[in-house]
Amino acid sequence: MEFELDDDQRAWREEVRDFLAENFSPELLTLRKERGYESNDGVLVDFRRKVGEKGWFGLNWPKEYGGLALGPIYQHILVNEFEYWGAPGPDLTVTSVAPMIMRNGTETNKQEWLPPIARGEITCAVGYSEPNAGTDLASLRTKAELDGDEWVINGQKIWNSQAHVASHEWLCVRTDPEAPKHRGISVIMVPIDTPGIEIRPLITWDGFRTNETFFTDVRVPRTNLIGEVNRGWQYITGALDLERGALTNAGDLRRAVDEIIEAARVVRSDGTRPMDNPDVRRRIAQLEADVDVAVLMGMEASSLLETGGIPTVAVTAEKIFSSELRQRIADLGTQMLGMDGVLSGSDPFAVPGGGFEKLYRSAPLLRFGGGANEVLRDVIAQRGHGMPGYGR
Repeated sequence: MEFELDDDQRAWREEVRDFLAENFSPELLTLRKERGYESNDGVLVDFRRKVGEKGWFGLNWPKEYGGLALGPIYQHILVNEFEYWGAPGPDLTVTSVAPMIMRNGTETNKQEWLPPIARGEITCAVGYSEPNAGTDLASLRTKAELDGDEWVINGQKIWNSQAHVASHEWLCVRTDPEAPKHRGISVIMVPIDTPGIEIRPLITWDGFRTNETFFTDVRVPRTNLIGEVNRGWQYITGALDLERGALTNAGDLRRAVDEIIEAARVVRSDGTRPMDNPDVRRRIAQLEADVDVAVLMGMEASSLLETGGIPTVAVTAEKIFSSELRQRIADLGTQMLGMDGVLSGSDPFAVPGGGFEKLYRSAPLLRFGGGANEVLRDVIAQRGHGMPGYGR
């Protein structure tokens, strides 16, 4: 692992920053604060179009599939900068779904799905969890049966984030009910506008919308199957590993600590300045060090991806560390500001704009999104250290 960027990588970082300085508008920032990009607002569509035109959604893909053939480090740099700015960058469609199509899809899959994903024309909701299949995902019951040249899908997904704005579902289904539960699973791409799909909102504590999605006799072409039938568990676990790395990029953590430092230097209404408190200074120093660790963990995972493998243990450790660090940042931000720190962004007296209160409410999501941290510690123990799993 290299601990510093080389000249080409630094030049790439400056190119990304220049693009954001020119194109990340105040309207986009307002949209993020109000709805978290949970919309198909024109300003958001226009920004994504500009990113797609530059080829940045597929920047580390082979050129024959619409990519730029740059390495994972370049994608990591891009995502880090987009996260710092709060810009709508590559989502799980790009960072999780597309790489698994690249690795495991048929040539038809690659030609059909990868170029439009690279252009930003296709976005995917990830259809994994069900009411009775969360952490134990292999217990899923949504089924797909082959009827001639079509798959007929019936079932339900929950916590189906972005289904109301995505174009497709990356849908995990059971295709062999007689097989052991980890072996009878497949993945099918399903257009959201297909007849028989119903989406109902679920609003979380931080105001983020996720969904329940119902599939009733939904029909899609046979060729929408990704890779091989009944091999979906391999694709799902690989996609989840990549999702954990994508969810925990340290760019927004760096921005949050910068905002804490800025807020700590401001004199509050009671005449005190948080930065004058030695305990606050100590906790900020610890967060500074922790963010640097998170940055290095992200670089390590990206370096391992350069070798062609999926660094399960590295991205899992990064996900646990950074999601719990996000909570510590939120804790300090709200505690440091006292009652002012728990005002929401809609309050005109919120400091700074209710950002720490919002971070406090959103932080729990990433402690279980992409896999609960308690379970992921078992993953590290088993895959990283050869310890036995439950039932062995």
